[in-house]
Amino acid sequence: MSALSLSLALPVGLAGHIALTPPTVAPVLVVSANIEPQTANLEWTASNKTSSSGFGYKIELNIDGAGYNEINTTTVPNYDDIRTGTAGETYTYRVRPYNAAGNGPYSNEASVILPAT
Repeated sequence: MSALSLSLALPVGLAGHIALTPPTVAPVLVVSANIEPQTANLEWTASNKTSSSGFGYKIELNIDGAGYNEINTTTVPNYDDIRTGTAGETYTYRVRPYNAAGNGPYSNEASVILPAT
C-alpha cells in the first residue's frame, strides 16, 4: 500500500499571513437617560476582532425618525452622548463595529425620550 502525500504551496509573501476581515459579531446595545445634563448613556457588548488593526465602534443617532447620522467613534464599548435638545424628542441609537477591513453588522436599535430638565 502506498502512502498518500499532500503538499500546499502558498504564493511568496503569503506564508504565515491571514487576511484581515471585518468584525462579524453585532453588539447588543442598551441606552438609558440622565436629566442633568441631558445625557444618553450607551453601553454595548463587545464585538469580535477587538484587537484587529483599526478596530473601533461607530455610534449613530436618529432623532425623531429623521434618519441616522454618525455622531462619534470609540474603541471602548460605552459612550455618553450629552445633548441640549427639546424635551420629549426620541433619540434612537445603533452601534457598528469596524476595523481596517471594513464595517461589521449593526447592533440592535435602542431609544430614549429626552427628559425635561
